[in-house]
Amino acid sequence: MLALDALPRDHPQVPILVALTNDLVAALFLAAIVVLVGATSFHFLIWRKTALPLGPVRDATNEQMFAMVVQWGVWSAAALVLLAGPRAAGVAALLDDRFSLGSRMAALLFRSEWGIGFGTTLVAGVLALAGYLLVKFHRNFGWALVVLSVPALGIGCGLMGHPFDAFATLTAAPIFDGLHALGVGAWLGSFFFLILAERRVHAHTASPWTDPLGAMIERYFRASGALATAVLLTGLFSSATHLTGFDDISGTQYGRLLAGKVGIVCILMVFNEFLRRHAERQARTTERPQLVRTLRFQAALILLVMALTALLVDVPPPGVNEVRGDVFHSASRDAVNTAIP
Repeated sequence: MLALDALPRDHPQVPILVALTNDLVAALFLAAIVVLVGATSFHFLIWRKTALPLGPVRDATNEQMFAMVVQWGVWSAAALVLLAGPRAAGVAALLDDRFSLGSRMAALLFRSEWGIGFGTTLVAGVLALAGYLLVKFHRNFGWALVVLSVPALGIGCGLMGHPFDAFATLTAAPIFDGLHALGVGAWLGSFFFLILAERRVHAHTASPWTDPLGAMIERYFRASGALATAVLLTGLFSSATHLTGFDDISGTQYGRLLAGKVGIVCILMVFNEFLRRHAERQARTTERPQLVRTLRFQAALILLVMALTALLVDVPPPGVNEVRGDVFHSASRDAVNTAIP
């Protein structure tokens, strides 16, 4: 039994728990998008374009890569669909808390550009899930649905943009947001699958020129420079629309998170250039263990970028747009309480 003068336990405030939950859902939602785009990019841009002679090595690796892409494609598409509801609720919780959550959800989904993007993203997830399931059962027309889901994801992510722009007037920003999302998926998502391929593909074969991993690395880093540059430029443009000046970079939480993310992306680009020059040789020689360690370190940096992105999308930027109360079609809680005698 507690003493009479015992102090009450200091429980964490509910808003803190809500914010942590929102950040976790945002991180998982973004990861699902990146992996989903990465699966399609890896299959069509990396593996199918890999210069490897026909034969038993190619056939065996083909089966491994097919199973890997389909498995992760199904998982990421299912995760995107399942997380859509919690993500919408999390974004609605960021809006004006003078209104009920139901009013905020209705306004967000049915009276904003964000809602259009959300619906498009959900449709893209359903298309991808149906496509990968069809491909899994060797229905090749499923690939058409998978490919169709990628531009749909780009449109959806572009219209969703930053949650605090949900009711803003449309500008060119959604175009860059959509291209940024697809670029991140193609660059970092494909790299994720390259890491998975390294764990599945055996060490270099008798002839280094028939090594599947070396051939995939050669193909990946041939395109990664352009993808990384596109990601950096579109990301800087999208983020700059939320800054009012250079002082915001050091004087606001949004600016500091943005600066940290850009710094890590620049480090990733340096690693990318180094690996573009040396990774293929390392993969096909006894330096392969050193290459594996470098790739895994770069993967850890990618996880850090994704974590910062999840925090960044839910932090109010300095150039936040004011949300008009009439979009909620409902009186605020304060107005209702004042009207009650």
